[in-house]
Amino acid sequence: MSITITVPEETTACFVVATDKDPGSLAATIRRQLPASFAAAVSMCLGTSRLVTSSHRAADSPWDLSGVTGADEDEAARARQATRHVGITSVLPVGDLPSGPHIARATARAIAESLCGIPVDLALNKVLPVTPFGRFEEFVLADHWLGASLPPYRDSGRCQAEEDAIDGCTCVRLTTRGLHRFGLPELEVTDVACPQDLAALNVLRTTAQRLLPLGRHPGEHTLPSELMLTSTDFSHFWGHRDPMWDDGPIPVRLVQVGPNRLSIRPPASFPGTLNEWLWDELPPILHELLSSEPDHASPT
Repeated sequence: MSITITVPEETTACFVVATDKDPGSLAATIRRQLPASFAAAVSMCLGTSRLVTSSHRAADSPWDLSGVTGADEDEAARARQATRHVGITSVLPVGDLPSGPHIARATARAIAESLCGIPVDLALNKVLPVTPFGRFEEFVLADHWLGASLPPYRDSGRCQAEEDAIDGCTCVRLTTRGLHRFGLPELEVTDVACPQDLAALNVLRTTAQRLLPLGRHPGEHTLPSELMLTSTDFSHFWGHRDPMWDDGPIPVRLVQVGPNRLSIRPPASFPGTLNEWLWDELPPILHELLSSEPDHASPT
């Protein structure tokens, strides 16, 4: 059994800055706000299909921000109510990945900072968090590129299953929303019990990192239906150089559930349920690590 992934020749990344100010000269704004390394790269792309900017009244905008969410609800509300939208679109040959979307997002953040606006990642339909620009040559998938996060079922009291019940519920469905801009299918893990939600999220993250290098090569890629996830994959997701668990690789089964979507399931040889696999077969760190700061020199 195998899985075929088709990576397109080009991908598109799009961000919008929601603001109430007239942006004026966007080129000048971008060069003024960006760090020198980013400014040089942006200058080479600006005005080409690799980096197109446009400004619209919100009433005439091609982008619907009415459903935008964010960690800060006040910021999300400002984005939804803004009177102007400034779009930043990047159409790239896949060989430019992942640095191309990195440049486009930095451009959106620079424009937002200059206009006191709210930058929105359209792939995730979320407000971008305020983070340092970092360095142009650094790219870390953990830096808010996936759009998958833990649901607040426990916090809201919706789930009544026992904390130690391995198969006590099937509340959690985790789905990526940002891999398509890297030429890759989106990933999902479904029917996860709340106590295993973090482990499932970390399997999703590690699988995304394992597939990421394929996004630089257009055409068909045939993968075994069972993919081996390594400690290095998990480390690179966070931008770490050193392995993060000592045991061997974890096999996961990929199932095609749509033209651009893969489901992650236990290996065919595992006799139990998804939640039993998550509980019994994974390194402890996958049950424990929610976030981690990258090393200073990050892998790409």
